[in-house]
Amino acid sequence: MTMLSKLKLCMGASLIAIGLAAPASAGDAWYPLKVNATKADGTSGQFDYIPLSATSKASKTWSICVSFPHLKDPFFVAANYGMVEEAKLLGVDMQTFDAGGYTALANQISQIENCVSAGADAVVMVAIAQDGMNNLLMELKERNIPVIDAVNGVTSKDTAARVLTNPRDEGLRAGQYLAAKHPAGSKEVKVAWLPGPAGAGFVTAFDEGFKEGIANSAVTIVETKFGDVGKEVQAGLVEDLLQSHGDIDYIAGTAVMAEAAVPILKARGITDKVKLVSVYMTPGIYEAVKAGDVEAAGSAPVVLTARIMLDEAVRVLENKLEYSDVFTLGHVYTPQTISDLQFDSVLSPASFSPVFSLKN
Repeated sequence: MTMLSKLKLCMGASLIAIGLAAPASAGDAWYPLKVNATKADGTSGQFDYIPLSATSKASKTWSICVSFPHLKDPFFVAANYGMVEEAKLLGVDMQTFDAGGYTALANQISQIENCVSAGADAVVMVAIAQDGMNNLLMELKERNIPVIDAVNGVTSKDTAARVLTNPRDEGLRAGQYLAAKHPAGSKEVKVAWLPGPAGAGFVTAFDEGFKEGIANSAVTIVETKFGDVGKEVQAGLVEDLLQSHGDIDYIAGTAVMAEAAVPILKARGITDKVKLVSVYMTPGIYEAVKAGDVEAAGSAPVVLTARIMLDEAVRVLENKLEYSDVFTLGHVYTPQTISDLQFDSVLSPASFSPVFSLKN
């Protein structure tokens, strides 16, 4: 989180659509990609990220272990897709693990330990908890197994590099969207805020960013509810909020929440009264924004971010690391602007199913 603060000035650039702009290179290459980053020498700024695959394959068939909290929503399926595609280009092997959800910290640790014991050269880890991986990360560093801290962020300094979708910035964008619509001095609007499971690093970041985004505006959070990012859980939280607060104007939070809320609002006949804002994009949210059922949704280039995660792991193994911290850029889309989104940089193809074992 401290690095996020250091990069705060750079993050302002992420409020434009540059992160999803069409790649500048020929053909279907996804690079160069504008990112906010810190170079290995400590220099921070905005740079063009170019992967090793732009010029060659990896020097050997490295074995990369990838650990996700779960693979039950399109965000992590898109990340799996991006890493699989980049691993094919680089010619490395990849083992992917689903820990079973944000309550399964012990299982995530055990899966990583087993994967490393089976011969993994490096780990790409989307941590379930910011602090819960510290002992494991210290042990892996002692064993010279580099770990790429991905998406959610951890507090440990025992990682080799960080590649984050910058959940703090995603929360910030959503908050700033509402603040721009309802500036200080205008009529107060009330928002219910559902950022995800308590204790998860990305949720803490969402929360901090969102609250900063609505600061000094007419937007007031009437209640914050935490819960697992399963549709059933989120639907229950939405129902509870509507029962407790009959005067809310917005419900903001995860894409799973927004997808679950659409039919609930329709059934209650209050879609013209209560609006939905999602901090990130899924196929369901993409369609909901197009249909006008969700007022706004943030979007980071998840597929491209995942490609960078895999590339960074190989760079560390080959002593070619250029950036120690990488933050991809995003944008907020509405029904009026959703056609500008470059779909394949954000979401996996509809035909794609998660790949758990890839051999090259």
